[in-house]
Amino acid sequence: MSLPTKRSATATATASTAGTSTSSTYPPMKKAKCQAASAFSPLDYSKNGLHHSDEVVFDPSSISLDDDPKLVDYRPPPAAANLSRKKATLPQPAKKLVIKLVKAKPTLPTNFEEDTWAKLQSAIKAIFLKQPDSCDLEKLYQAVNDLCLHKMGGNLYLRIEKECEAHISAALQSLVGQSPDLEVFLKLVATCWKDLCDQMLMIRGIALYLDRTYVKQTPNVRSLWDMGLQLFRKHLSLSPEVEHKTVTGILRMIERERLGESADRSLLDHLLKMFTSLGIYAESFEIPFLECTSEFYASEGMKYMQQSDVPDYLKHVESRLNEEQDRCNIYIDASTKKPLIATAEKQLLERHISAILDKGIHDADGWTSD
Repeated sequence: MSLPTKRSATATATASTAGTSTSSTYPPMKKAKCQAASAFSPLDYSKNGLHHSDEVVFDPSSISLDDDPKLVDYRPPPAAANLSRKKATLPQPAKKLVIKLVKAKPTLPTNFEEDTWAKLQSAIKAIFLKQPDSCDLEKLYQAVNDLCLHKMGGNLYLRIEKECEAHISAALQSLVGQSPDLEVFLKLVATCWKDLCDQMLMIRGIALYLDRTYVKQTPNVRSLWDMGLQLFRKHLSLSPEVEHKTVTGILRMIERERLGESADRSLLDHLLKMFTSLGIYAESFEIPFLECTSEFYASEGMKYMQQSDVPDYLKHVESRLNEEQDRCNIYIDASTKKPLIATAEKQLLERHISAILDKGIHDADGWTSD
């Protein structure tokens, strides 16, 4: 072990002297602080081989830990420190923020239902009169939604039905006493029907929310489209002249076509689809149509059977059957095809079986004798 050098011994003595004089002037706590600060100041350069005449060497034995309570190590043992750390990092349950809203019952403006219906009524009348309406479509949609959301859909439905019935009744009454020309009259009926379809589609478009809520949720209530058809059928039956004249005009056009004249097949198709949509096709058209067909071919069968030989007559029957099938494919409802062909075959073939056989045998005998 090497002995301290002269310089280090001198420094030690100097430090001891300074410590003695200081302790007589300041309290021990101040001395400990000062010496502790000196202990941590970077004045010792001996490790680098450097020396300084004012270098102070700190002697740990000169510090009394009992003099300064601030220097006492109060840190807990490692196990206790870990335990306290774990306790500090435990997740705390999040506090739930509950917001309670005071539900105030909404109050409707005065005359809300009447004012809202006034806008819708104006739009419906404009549709039936084929006039533009000043109210925006989006506002009309919203008006219907508002009435339905406030449980006013039932009244709205009844009001729309009443408005539609008034217009449909007036439209059908306007056809009474119209042109005696059946084809012109049929065109008026077709125009009236087409207008109604377009108008009901527009009204249903505005009141679509009513159709999807009130109508679906209420039993025995028709959709707006079906309601329009029901009103048209009702007032058509209340105008027997219009219905009878329409059916008569269709039957006359078909008869003319059978006689070789041209017929507006698109017009016939449009009117017969009207009967089908209204649900009155079978009773209003099919029954009288089959009766007229039976009468027409009964008369024609008798006439052609007397004038024609068997091969020509059979060719004529085949041609007539093909014509009736074409009518069913173009404008007559497919449900009528089977009874129509059966009616034609009955009047053209079944009623003349014996005559055809007798005439065929007679013609065969004449051909043999020749």
